[in-house]
Amino acid sequence: MAPQQANHEAGSAPLVTADTRALDEQYVLPTYGRLPLEVMGGEGGELIGADGRRYLDFVTGLSVSNFGHCHPHVVEAVREQVGRLIHCSNLFYTRGQAELARRLSALSNGGKVFFGNSGAEANEAAIKIARKRVRDLGGGGIVTLERSFHGRTMATLSATGQREKQAAFAPTLEVFHHVTAGDLNGLHEVFQAGRVAAFLAEPVLGESGVRLVPPDFLHEAQRLCLENEALFIVDEVQTGLGRCGAAFAYQRYDLEPDIITVAKSLAGGFPMGAAIVGPRAWDVLGPGEHGSTFGGGPTVVAAALAVMDLLEEDGLFERVESRGRQLEELLFRLVEHGAVHEVRRLGLMAAVDLITPVARETVAQAMEAGILLNATSPDTLRFLPPLTVTAEEIQRVGDFLLEELTGVAEIPKER
Repeated sequence: MAPQQANHEAGSAPLVTADTRALDEQYVLPTYGRLPLEVMGGEGGELIGADGRRYLDFVTGLSVSNFGHCHPHVVEAVREQVGRLIHCSNLFYTRGQAELARRLSALSNGGKVFFGNSGAEANEAAIKIARKRVRDLGGGGIVTLERSFHGRTMATLSATGQREKQAAFAPTLEVFHHVTAGDLNGLHEVFQAGRVAAFLAEPVLGESGVRLVPPDFLHEAQRLCLENEALFIVDEVQTGLGRCGAAFAYQRYDLEPDIITVAKSLAGGFPMGAAIVGPRAWDVLGPGEHGSTFGGGPTVVAAALAVMDLLEEDGLFERVESRGRQLEELLFRLVEHGAVHEVRRLGLMAAVDLITPVARETVAQAMEAGILLNATSPDTLRFLPPLTVTAEEIQRVGDFLLEELTGVAEIPKER
């Protein structure tokens, strides 16, 4: 769908209705720094606001709506499923869950799957597997990366390498040891200091501004895990399922993880997380040792199976990489014009570091222009367009950024 401009002047209708704002302030815990936009609907690559405008969405629910909003194939699969069975619990077998596990196994290195409801739960499952696996050997620590993000439960918050997020909840769990991505000496030191149960890392540090972890560092971590009987775990919650131009980002690095955690876009907007567990660890947990009431329920499984169909579309990953290169080229024009000093990208996951810390102001200006962007810090903009984004939509965002950040009217169109 081509970008649709506002059908009225900005400001002619409220971006958030007074009733909604009042209800939210009175009854919802204030745990989110919300943007001043009330969303009423979504279609394809656009969200529809309370003001009636259509907003080109380069946030995609933080890489959840990878195939756009309300994709017809997902909608139809869910509509059909809720008329038959919504929930029955994991006390019983369901064919859809088994089939989804098979397809996730085929999409990755092969493995058995635990289903939860979020990325944090997927990572919790991986952490528990790693801990139990070395229990009879006296335990062991888990190595994660500085600037990483793995979730907001106490275990995944402790795994997260961001002190500012942990401070209010200290002391965090002491089992985690953080090293800097790319610091091979630090990596070796932590393995030499004591038993390591697992190494857990995102191939791209998304929440910290799309920071690609050096491939040689990840390969050395994998080697050390094999040498020390530790598990090599990749967190693909944001990077997985096509976002980085492959089924999983680790495949672009030619890695072979023992556990892959995935969530976000897995069920097309419905809450689902999964840990895909390889043969070195798939016999660790037994009945009653881990579980989830809603994990892998019939409705979210129906949505996820529809997403699997979309992921198998011919040429998808090649198109993601092509559009990603187009976005990268446009972002490098900002470097040439002195507005940006660094561009980072893998697939359709990109970020820029601004010379001047005006990322949040730029997000506000973009919203006025009918474009939704994301600032991960005062000087970093992150771009997570749908995998179905068009060349024209990417050009529109590039034109806006060049004019907003440099005053240049337009980036020349692709020849």
